[in-house]
Amino acid sequence: MDKKEKLLQTALTLFVSQGFTDTPTSKIAKEAGVATGTLFYFFPTKDELIVSLYSKLKKQAAEGIQAALAKVNSRKGAIKAYYEESLKWSLRNPNEFSFLAQFSNSPYLKKVGADEVSVQVAPVLQLFREAIAGQQIVDMDVTLLYALISNQVFGVNQYLSSNSFSKREQQDIIEDTFLMFWRMIEGR
Repeated sequence: MDKKEKLLQTALTLFVSQGFTDTPTSKIAKEAGVATGTLFYFFPTKDELIVSLYSKLKKQAAEGIQAALAKVNSRKGAIKAYYEESLKWSLRNPNEFSFLAQFSNSPYLKKVGADEVSVQVAPVLQLFREAIAGQQIVDMDVTLLYALISNQVFGVNQYLSSNSFSKREQQDIIEDTFLMFWRMIEGR
């Protein structure tokens, strides 16, 4: 693992366990086994380190979701694939998901360019637009629909993570909660 990647992994661990404010860059560098100057070579500010880590993790999550979306051919199936893969990714990557949740509820979110956020959510918003046009779901603001599905993913992740379920039980809960979400937005 190169130094930059080691810094990102160490920062992830420390930010999740101690928060952004209580994690000084000197501690990240020390835990990563590199000089503080090396950290600042790759990330001139702590803010840049945090935003870089966010961008990296969002890209990782998006890759898995895009692969799942490529396997379905209906709008409902695509929305379900997005929901399920988001939850499965969060369960496979608990630290990464915790970091993203922390980031999304922090002032750092404002440091991410609107273009970058748009690229990340555009495929899901397009799915919702197509489902609305096909009269499969209610006609409402797609950004609200995105907020609803994102918050449901977060809540279900919290529930699954704080209980001991078998893989089968987890899958059943994911499927049941998707059906609840679908019924809520279904255009009937």
